[in-house]
Amino acid sequence: MVPIEENIRVNIGMNPCIIMALSEDVEGRLKGIRENLERHVLSTFDGKEMWYQERTLQVKGIAHITTDEWGVHVNFESENHEVISLSGRWDVIIAYTNHLGAQYCGWSLDFECPYPEWESYTN
Repeated sequence: MVPIEENIRVNIGMNPCIIMALSEDVEGRLKGIRENLERHVLSTFDGKEMWYQERTLQVKGIAHITTDEWGVHVNFESENHEVISLSGRWDVIIAYTNHLGAQYCGWSLDFECPYPEWESYTN
């Protein structure tokens, strides 16, 4: 039987929220994925000039990446756009030599412009 993640009810300000506590199995799985990906993600992409792409928006800028036990957090800074905050849990992160993204989240970072024919939409 797969353990069910526990929910914790809290109030943040005046808003009731549910915070999911991860089961030990899920925490162990995320830790293993983190051990495999973290060094690669930070050494390859942190502080580098990249292209952010989500739907038809693509912007060139600098990716500032941090990681923790949950996953990857990116603050993407561009001259032509406000700072964009991105994140993905370790089990949805996709990391290749020239591409970082998060499955089901819809964002990606690439060293090359993903759709050069959209260049007029980059501002």
